[in-house]
Amino acid sequence: MADTDAHTLLPQTEAWLRAVPGLSYPQALVTQFPRIANQLAEVRHDPEALRAAFHELLQDHRGSRRGFPFEVLMNLMALREALVKDDTPPEVDDATKWVS
Repeated sequence: MADTDAHTLLPQTEAWLRAVPGLSYPQALVTQFPRIANQLAEVRHDPEALRAAFHELLQDHRGSRRGFPFEVLMNLMALREALVKDDTPPEVDDATKWVS
């Protein structure tokens, strides 16, 4: 991604998110993590890259992630379901906190 402010939602990202069929606008995601929304928008035309991006966001591979606020997690899950048709919940074990 070109040099963009991590705290700025790009206009093309907003337009894309508003146009996703069957999806409520992910307000919590774009407000709290616009960088993540922009990254997802950047790979939206590549199904494998999009699936990989969601996998990286929703699985704790390092064992030390803090997790997302509940509303953001729900936005990400809804986006993943709408875009890659995957409604599998993230794997959670006793050491994983996906809601901060």
